[in-house]
Amino acid sequence: MGKTPHKLENGHTVIFDSDNHKYILNNNYVIGMSSILKYLAAPKLEDWKRNQLVTAISTQMENNNIPLDKISKIISEAKASIDKKSDNILGTGKVVHKLAEKWLKGDKITKPDDPVIANCFMEFQKFWKKHKLKLVESEKILYSLRGYCGTLDIIAIDPDGNIWLIDIKTSSGLFLNHVHQLHGYKLAYEEQTGKKINKMYMVRLPKTREGFEAREILYKKEHIKAFLGLLHCHNSTKLFEEQMKKLKDKQKKAKYKGEKNVR
Repeated sequence: MGKTPHKLENGHTVIFDSDNHKYILNNNYVIGMSSILKYLAAPKLEDWKRNQLVTAISTQMENNNIPLDKISKIISEAKASIDKKSDNILGTGKVVHKLAEKWLKGDKITKPDDPVIANCFMEFQKFWKKHKLKLVESEKILYSLRGYCGTLDIIAIDPDGNIWLIDIKTSSGLFLNHVHQLHGYKLAYEEQTGKKINKMYMVRLPKTREGFEAREILYKKEHIKAFLGLLHCHNSTKLFEEQMKKLKDKQKKAKYKGEKNVR
């Protein structure tokens, strides 16, 4: 917990603030992977769409003479159900991730009582043994000279000497932002270490044993370009905000100077 310095292969020292999940380099914050990927999702637009949908549903229920207090209760319970489901999935993934990390490092572990977690962990072990993988690194901090940071889950090596980049997810499926994330990790890792990633895998930890998925993500130049495009969106947004701040400061100074002359 707290702020931990990480000396990287490229000579830079990145401080990871685990309490706020932020990366610091030379006393400046560096954008992390999840923040970059948000530019693809456009969270403000998605929130607006969800709010519009909730409003439309509420209006339809009201038009069907459903009491307002009942409408409010239904919406509140629906939102709470979604939040609870998300929390459960994240909790499961976090525990299995920790178990997998301890197991790979040879640390002593206690078999989990929760059947969902136990099944997920067992499937992960099967995947690992099937490919005869060996752990190289886990929870590795990355910093790209392009101006972003990230923490990858696992770097492994197979009997043929291929280096695997493995990312553990708790989502309901494979999404485009996962593909971009892995490509971003690959770019930063290779730049930082000088080693080539040969295979990229997303390992998905579901709530049931049957839903376990280990999917190989193929390297494509288009995905690298897309990821860097998202990074450019961040840089453009940051530049715009800096320009607007300077403009507002200039306007404030001009207003203050005008008021002072009037006096």
